[in-house]
Amino acid sequence: MKNVNSALWNETYPKGQVLRLGEFDIYSVGPTNSDQGMIVIYDIYGFNTSQTRVFCDRLASSYSIHVVMPDVYRGTSRPTTGDMNPWLTTVNNWTRMSDDLTDVANWLRTSYGKKQIGLVGFCWGGLQVVRACSNLSDLFTTGISIHGSRLTPDEVRLLKKPMLFIAAGNDPALEPNISSAIESADFELSKKCQYETFNNSRHGFVAAGANYSDPDNVQAINDVHKIVYNYLDRTLRNNAEIYSTNKLYFLVLFMNFAFFYF
Repeated sequence: MKNVNSALWNETYPKGQVLRLGEFDIYSVGPTNSDQGMIVIYDIYGFNTSQTRVFCDRLASSYSIHVVMPDVYRGTSRPTTGDMNPWLTTVNNWTRMSDDLTDVANWLRTSYGKKQIGLVGFCWGGLQVVRACSNLSDLFTTGISIHGSRLTPDEVRLLKKPMLFIAAGNDPALEPNISSAIESADFELSKKCQYETFNNSRHGFVAAGANYSDPDNVQAINDVHKIVYNYLDRTLRNNAEIYSTNKLYFLVLFMNFAFFYF
């Protein structure tokens, strides 16, 4: 896996394109002919943050997967002045978020034939991934929360799909608060979850807060991508292999039945 060149970090990986889906834009990058896709949910700095798009570009390139990032804020982002609460109330509408994620997942399946779809969320987006892996578990295979915010035991107890949780050193501890809640709710599911903490990194270090002129931050981002790569190999691709094996088994079973019956 190639390293980010700190002088050319925004040009290291092939870029995607902005497409329109219904009410919002989508940043789409990577091969579209695979059975797998990833939906990225950004942090409160929104759709046009270069560092977050670079994460999409790198994930698509290194994992050879189709990555899409919908603009669920519909052209807005965190207000720089005034009261942020009215804006937060709007974007925290889970009903709208649920509809948006459902639309994107269905679009990936109907337009590109995706059979396995995962999610990655940063900060605010990490909480949305938890909710999607709880309430929309029929649509998604797995989720990844990277320095997710406002993660609570009550939220993660509802999980129905395995997740990878990555925290910064100044984020609330993942263990035991989050890990114990998942384990008590669903022990078998908890064994498929993973927890990683970057003690020397600050909240936001992979997405909007990424500083590519800082070698330590660059190394931490490299390590995050390795962890994400290995986790996806263990979940998305293993599930795809199980699906293919089962499909082959039933095909052989049907052929044998047809041979003997006729």
